[in-house]
Amino acid sequence: MYWENGISAQYSFENFKPNQFFVGFDFVSSRLGTAFSSNAIKQDSYLLSGSWHFNKNKPYHFVTRLNAGYFYSDLEEDMFKEIPNTAFLLSPEIGFSYDFKKLPISLNVGTGYYIITEKDGYSPGTLQPLYFHLDIYYTLTKQKNNE
Repeated sequence: MYWENGISAQYSFENFKPNQFFVGFDFVSSRLGTAFSSNAIKQDSYLLSGSWHFNKNKPYHFVTRLNAGYFYSDLEEDMFKEIPNTAFLLSPEIGFSYDFKKLPISLNVGTGYYIITEKDGYSPGTLQPLYFHLDIYYTLTKQKNNE
């Protein structure tokens, strides 16, 4: 199991289910976790997502999310060039989010499962299907003009 960190961004449309439906992008890497200053395998995931927050009028939300993306592991040595090190990712996910009332911060915890679409033996060995995450989001809001 690898410890990975990264950056996430989500956007909610003002005219379509505001603060309930979100689209997002995540970059997650072991380079910012287990592989930082160590010889652990460097692996990166790039994900696009769509998520739905239930109970939007309350500070806590159940969240469902669908992710799609790309996984790459840098095996570094030429002797490993025959070993699969990339994969396309698809993962459903369920989680829980809490919005702090007086702060523009929310916490999100969740678990998901990567659906491996490759034949046996053709997916990267370091890609674990079950994952857990903790996200901290800072909310930016658009300023409205008073005309």
